[in-house]
Amino acid sequence: MKQRRAAIPVLLILIFLLMTACGKSGEGTLDASNSGKPQVSPATSTPSASPSVNAETRTYKDGLGREVVIPAKPKRIVTTQYLPDMLALGVKPIGAPTHLLTNFDSVKSLIGGIEDLGAVNELNVEKTVSLNPDLIIAMEGNQELIDKLNKIAPTVVVKWSGSDPFQHLKDVAAVLGLTDKADQWIAAYNKKSEEVRAKLAAYVKPDETFGTVVIGGYEKGQLRVYGDSNVGYTLFKSLQFPMTDTVKQEWSKGGHDLGMKISLEKLPEYASANRLFVVKFDNDPDFLKQVENSSLWNNLPAVKNNKVYVVNDSLWFSLDVMSFDQQLDDAVKLLAK
Repeated sequence: MKQRRAAIPVLLILIFLLMTACGKSGEGTLDASNSGKPQVSPATSTPSASPSVNAETRTYKDGLGREVVIPAKPKRIVTTQYLPDMLALGVKPIGAPTHLLTNFDSVKSLIGGIEDLGAVNELNVEKTVSLNPDLIIAMEGNQELIDKLNKIAPTVVVKWSGSDPFQHLKDVAAVLGLTDKADQWIAAYNKKSEEVRAKLAAYVKPDETFGTVVIGGYEKGQLRVYGDSNVGYTLFKSLQFPMTDTVKQEWSKGGHDLGMKISLEKLPEYASANRLFVVKFDNDPDFLKQVENSSLWNNLPAVKNNKVYVVNDSLWFSLDVMSFDQQLDDAVKLLAK
């Protein structure tokens, strides 16, 4: 009997120690990638659910080489440049600068509900704060603005320079965790380009050359020609139409981010293609009249043969994937005649 009484306290001590050990093993394990927070089960989990890793944030190395802690699944995004890319991925930002909401014909039907934050170089910081974003996607070039935005929400810089629009799409997708969607979008675009090329083969002869002319733009009296960029991207890359030898040789030298500026007298040399796609900006109407009334313009082969296509500058001069996609549709409307 004495032996049983003595065993009871020992048994209680063992039970206590066992319970203490279990309690310690149930504490969250520290996750170095999650700011030292313990792993915890979601608040909605049932008592029997096992603890899950807290993956609310992740670290992203942006275009400036900065490591930025961003939401794993951002819900309220502001962008200063990459609106068409986000919409291509099925993501609508809550706010964007004015130029993104007014200058892109390809997305005008998709921008309802996006708050206008004003001119990008004078962004309405107070309004941006009021939107309570959890992520901001910006481009390089204005460090002062980037610093201001970073105080509002984690700000990731996607580099514009040195990348084509499809790389922009991939980079934005990487920020949003939607890489697969970007790959799918590009694959669908490539397939569509192939189908349009096949369709237009019945209307465009293999030896017909194409050219581009942009009248007006950044300064007075401006006349430009483009190769496979802006108005020329769809023509020369996606649809693979040939340039004239003169344009091809000059464009291949590089350094033509703003196009090749030419004088009126150079039109016969740089705009001698069989078909011309023309962008007319309305900021210099007197110069536009001067060009169209000149014999240099009216003696161009495309003008004489009625193969000049004046295109929408808000669609054809935009350098983004959504515009490229709709340019394919427009090319069919213009050329399949």
